Amino acid sequence: MNHKRKFLPVLFSLAALILFQSCANKEEMKKIGYIQIGQDVVLDIGKEGFFKALADSGFIQGEHYKLIDNNAQGELSMIPTILQSFQAQGVDLIVTNGTPCMVAAAQVASQIPVVFTISFGPEQMKLKSIPTNLYGVYDPLDVSRIAERFCACIPSLDIVGIPYNNSEPNAEYSAKVFAREFEKRGIAVERASVTSTNDLPMVVQSLIDRSVDALVITADNLIYRGLNVVGKMAGENKVPLLVTEPMQVEKGAAVGMGINYEYWGYLSGLKAVEILRGRQITQKIEPITDLDWIVNTKACEEQGLVLPPELIREARIIH
Repeated sequence: MNHKRKFLPVLFSLAALILFQSCANKEEMKKIGYIQIGQDVVLDIGKEGFFKALADSGFIQGEHYKLIDNNAQGELSMIPTILQSFQAQGVDLIVTNGTPCMVAAAQVASQIPVVFTISFGPEQMKLKSIPTNLYGVYDPLDVSRIAERFCACIPSLDIVGIPYNNSEPNAEYSAKVFAREFEKRGIAVERASVTSTNDLPMVVQSLIDRSVDALVITADNLIYRGLNVVGKMAGENKVPLLVTEPMQVEKGAAVGMGINYEYWGYLSGLKAVEILRGRQITQKIEPITDLDWIVNTKACEEQGLVLPPELIREARIIH
């Protein structure tokens, strides 16, 4: 009995130490607020890449950080509200997926580190100043290289139709720079604004009625949400559908050239890792320049697009 009494204080001390360490670990767990512009399989791929970078670097959700996951579902007005809720909950890091989320975070969240992905850069979006707490990887949008590839797909290209959502800064910006690039090459451009996915069939049909040789979709979250509809109309009217987000060919575009979203998300995630480790980042914001080239052979056939053999050889093929 005396031996048991002797060990009781030791057991209590060990239990207290374990409880203290458990509480300490909970206190040390970081809180990450994540916001995505809308529900889209391609944006989700960028998200997976981002959190894979964290996991590969030893940051496990539920063990090293708590994730507060939000999706604005395409409602731009919801973004500032979500960002304010992150601040109220005392998150240690904000992660944004989509240009509108990056722009809003740069304006709303000034005291918390913000890492953006799948976005244009703050200078492209004409932000008056770049906050010191903003980090990320952006698409410099190599319009010359992409437009050249699209022109190679259709050597007789005379008129391009570009539908775009003029309420998204990224969509308006990318539509404008591509229009300028095509016009510089002597190709006429027909642009038409879209305000919701419900308007998409009518707007696309209006462009087709203007005898466009191809439909080009640039960095536009709204139109990519309804791309299946656009792809169906492109097939019915034998008008090739070309996109600047290559993975969108899975929704019915004929060809796509642009950034690999998984790799993009991963690179952005590595910046978050450095922040979570408390390290200084010398290059806070940087471009990603590698481009993917993907061909949907079924969509090409349906839309009447016959590609030169060398472009097929260079492509990642989706049947």
